[in-house]
Amino acid sequence: MKRIIAVTLAFIMMFSFAGVTSAAEFKDVGANHSLQVEIEYLASAGVINGYSDGTFKPNAPIAKKHIAAMLVKALNLPTTNLQNPGYADVPTTHPYYKEIAAAYTAGIFSEATYFKPESSISRAFMAKILAQAFNLKSIANNAVSYTDVPKANAFYTPIQLVTMNKIAQGYSDGQNSQQFKPNQLLTRAHFSAFLARAMSLKAGNYKPHTGYTYYYETIEGDDYRMVFDSSTKEGSTTYDYWDLYNEHTGMLMSKDVYILGDGSWVQGVQNSDVGIFSSYPFTVGTKYNTLNDSEGQQERLRILSTHEQVRLAGIRYQDVVIFEEAWPIYNDRGQLVKMNTNEIYIAKDYGIIGVKDSRGYWVTWLTKRAR
Repeated sequence: MKRIIAVTLAFIMMFSFAGVTSAAEFKDVGANHSLQVEIEYLASAGVINGYSDGTFKPNAPIAKKHIAAMLVKALNLPTTNLQNPGYADVPTTHPYYKEIAAAYTAGIFSEATYFKPESSISRAFMAKILAQAFNLKSIANNAVSYTDVPKANAFYTPIQLVTMNKIAQGYSDGQNSQQFKPNQLLTRAHFSAFLARAMSLKAGNYKPHTGYTYYYETIEGDDYRMVFDSSTKEGSTTYDYWDLYNEHTGMLMSKDVYILGDGSWVQGVQNSDVGIFSSYPFTVGTKYNTLNDSEGQQERLRILSTHEQVRLAGIRYQDVVIFEEAWPIYNDRGQLVKMNTNEIYIAKDYGIIGVKDSRGYWVTWLTKRAR
């Protein structure tokens, strides 16, 4: 995947943007934590704060009262003119009354005798909450048949909705089928991950518009021109093929392909494993791992953000998705030295608009597109 710079759009850019930063680095959520991106996404958004000792306690059960508080912040729910849900265990004097009542007033929590504010919730109930809170839409091509969630299950529809929208995934049962484990209780880390993905959910056409020619520059002074070649369609998936030329020599550098459909978004080189392979629609977090590295190390792709604003060459891009790809670097003795990284920026109707290297330099950028 790292070879995309040398083989396809070997680019870097200079632009101003709202950078991706971590508002909090919790002591117990390190860089290797599988849900670090999602947890720090919520911290950056002010949805979570952690504890006074600097920890997040990712493996602790999450209480419903804390879920209510997170939803109020995530959705910016009003905490005035509230309907009293009438829960026997949540009087108006309860410290989380406003948050629980706000979520109830918004229709996220249902009528019941007891709310059980200290209890945790299951994966199935999480699906119901998030499907309702974020008004998730069906994406039929992304549906998954879970062996433990038949259509008669009361939570079947919300579970399908969080699955279709890449908010929650199932587990392999070792027999070429999947389970959702609907009754499994959630930890603080897991609910945070699901909430962050729901908040960051972005769809739309992130392939380049085929009616334009795209021009790129690099920090090394190279100029490239990307021209639409042809499209093919297989079922619900469209393959758009593009030719990348060196403007100085006229040489064809590569034949690239953009794919959108069947739950995936791909930008790569035709007949090659070089490129970006991500689940779709986009949500923050780790999206793709491959073990094709000769030393057995994983090359990792993570989505850091889906809603950045970028101004580049006089064009302002909205809802830019930022990928971080990482791959291992070894010394002469074959020892792993570090994981090198790039950040790849894509925009709606433009595809890739630029790449930033691990030193913080923007090395390729889109200068213009023209009909």
